[in-house]
Amino acid sequence: MELKLNVYDETGNITKTAKAETLDLEFGSIRSLMELLNIENIEDTGALLKTVYCAWDQITYILGQCFPEMEYEDWDHVKLKELMPMIIDILRFSFGEILTIPKSSKN
Repeated sequence: MELKLNVYDETGNITKTAKAETLDLEFGSIRSLMELLNIENIEDTGALLKTVYCAWDQITYILGQCFPEMEYEDWDHVKLKELMPMIIDILRFSFGEILTIPKSSKN
């Protein structure tokens, strides 16, 4: 799964595109994202924005694992409408990978 994240300047022009080819996050990162965003309990955009605002440093730290070429200042110039679906895609991909783990048979 290839993900691209754009960084914009003050006039809306793309100044950088960061790419994450493989998403092999550790369980702790996935757990932290789920805990921070508490996806199942968020019912509206306002609540989602408030959650992201409160956990911004932790979210950018975790996303930095996926996008190592992003600098700290770059995160201030990504569009939320691109970032939020990407976080959901990362979680979906991670769960999809977990579901491909074969189950052991009983003896």
